[in-house]
Amino acid sequence: MGKQSKSKAKRKTSAWFQRHVNDPHVRQAQKEGKRSRAAFKLTEIIDKYGLLLKGDAVVVDLGCAPGSWTQEVAGQLGERGLVVGIDMLPTRPIQGACFIQSDFDSEEGLKALDEVLQGRKANLVLSDMAPEMSGNKVVDQARMMHLNDMTLSFAVNHLREGGHLLLKSFMGEGYDAFKRELGKWFGTVKTVKPAASRKSSSEVYLLGQSFKGFC
Repeated sequence: MGKQSKSKAKRKTSAWFQRHVNDPHVRQAQKEGKRSRAAFKLTEIIDKYGLLLKGDAVVVDLGCAPGSWTQEVAGQLGERGLVVGIDMLPTRPIQGACFIQSDFDSEEGLKALDEVLQGRKANLVLSDMAPEMSGNKVVDQARMMHLNDMTLSFAVNHLREGGHLLLKSFMGEGYDAFKRELGKWFGTVKTVKPAASRKSSSEVYLLGQSFKGFC
């Protein structure tokens, strides 16, 4: 596949920028001091599916940068709650949340998380992660499904019984099989497309509720 010409790349970037700045969710996020438009995806799902958390809840946000979802959850919980965000990228501090700069799937990252959690299991595991996009749909889909698998593995080992998992996924090869796998671990599994998610995007969110735990 040949390289994109500079003029075509420039037009594409300009079109993306115009769509971005004119997006009503982007403007609303800026107005309300939210870190990204993704905040509205989370709040819609929380409200619609009754994920409002009690003050002593434990929430882990995987791949949290820039911290939009962490910011929303920390705003809901009282001082007794614990909100932990982890990402390889640095994240600006948020009151009521703890950030770890590391890979959640690495030995170092898991050790740092365990030190913060101190034996507590999570009520909710979040992931708005997506792989770095190559432009090759087959490659990008495979990378996303691998990321989903890692996220589920983490959730299985860190959720308390009855807890919930919310993660981003892409419709495509491997999606149905992964959703079936979620069904083995959770009482209910729903596919969600929030209003703040662009219609042109293949992204959806999978919500697993009522973690069954290990039999």
